[in-house]
Amino acid sequence: MKRSPILFLCLAVCLLGGCIRPPAPSATEASKQINYSEQTVASIQTLADGNIAAFYQLFDDNLKKELSQQELQTLWNDLISQYGAFQYYQSDITITSKDNNQIASVPCVFANGTVTFQLTFNAEGLISGFYTVEESYMSESTRLKNDTEISFGTDAYPLSGSLTLPEGTGPFPVVILVSGYGAQDRNEQLGPNLPFLNLAEQLSSQGIAVLRYDKRSYTYARELAQKENFTVYEETIDDVAAAVSFLKTLNTIQSDGIYIAGHCLSGYLMPRIAEVTPDAAGYIFLAASARPLEDILLDETVYILNTESNLDKAGKEKILTQVQTMSDNVKNLTGDSSLSSEELFDFPVSYWLSLQNYAPLEEIKQVDKPLLFLHGGRDYQVPASEMDLWKEALSGKNNAQFLYYDNLNHLFMSGTGKSTPTEFQQKGTVNTQVSEDLAAFIHRH
Repeated sequence: MKRSPILFLCLAVCLLGGCIRPPAPSATEASKQINYSEQTVASIQTLADGNIAAFYQLFDDNLKKELSQQELQTLWNDLISQYGAFQYYQSDITITSKDNNQIASVPCVFANGTVTFQLTFNAEGLISGFYTVEESYMSESTRLKNDTEISFGTDAYPLSGSLTLPEGTGPFPVVILVSGYGAQDRNEQLGPNLPFLNLAEQLSSQGIAVLRYDKRSYTYARELAQKENFTVYEETIDDVAAAVSFLKTLNTIQSDGIYIAGHCLSGYLMPRIAEVTPDAAGYIFLAASARPLEDILLDETVYILNTESNLDKAGKEKILTQVQTMSDNVKNLTGDSSLSSEELFDFPVSYWLSLQNYAPLEEIKQVDKPLLFLHGGRDYQVPASEMDLWKEALSGKNNAQFLYYDNLNHLFMSGTGKSTPTEFQQKGTVNTQVSEDLAAFIHRH
């Protein structure tokens, strides 16, 4: 197990609002013991309120020597693109004792996933350690034995990736895996889950090469945060075109057998991706949304709040109101808007303007290449009703295939019952039926 000091960036100014200062740490007295559960909640709430100065005052002297308040603030700013907006902490907080210390583990839900934080309290109730707990598989950037490390992209933003080749000499058909919303690595890691690694392993065993890569927003988070006029082209589309160009130079790859698979947001962007990759052999939509991103984020928030027992009705209404406000902000944007990223789901005005007037359900009708849509019935991030919209839009065309998997979630992993955020903190594997269907589609065309 790896432990690394970290401060999560939570934009609760926009999602939770307010500024609630916790009480000063209680001293251990003969008549009153420290309530570490309350102490943990108060400390996390301080961060949720974005009050770095107050949180820093909860550190003991040794931790303050290791980390200054300015360094704490810098970490806060640097991690915004990785985790996105803080939403709430979950109710399953655990506290254990070790060496006269109390160690609290707190699962916290962010816009881009769930992260567990560990706070160590000394006997005086001060924070002597603040960590994320990462299992070894989460820190090794896992590779496959048949991976070849590659680099491609623009001069300003070269990207690293892995090309997984089947056994044999080739040339092979290939699929480019394009990750979804947020800063994603090549494996599209979520908790202990590595869906793109699973697909690369499964597809390469069926004679199909796979290219997966670290997303530009993952590799260059700090640079892009300072970039003016950041759009979906810089985030996703331009790099997909660069990947296609790179693959065409390889004698191990069939130049007329390059397929592009977009997950979630990248599936939503596929009609635009198709515009800049006209030589692709086909396009694959993995849990692809069809409605605007701000609507998807709002609906996801509603779903999560309905499954969460840790918040009372007033707390849920407060979060929902503020997310609704952000969604409305996006819909009402103009070119001269001065709204900050914090008021726009952590993306700048330019990003959302690049999606204005985008009509994927109309634009997809202009794509004549083979299309494959796959969706899980337990997907709450992008519900299966999104695939119905694509299906209706393409009802007059014969180049699209639609596959539905009743018991699969957003990562195409099996489960039962209602899917929740905590499900993604349990290690799973992409269902092999999905890769078999992908392989059949690619080989057939």
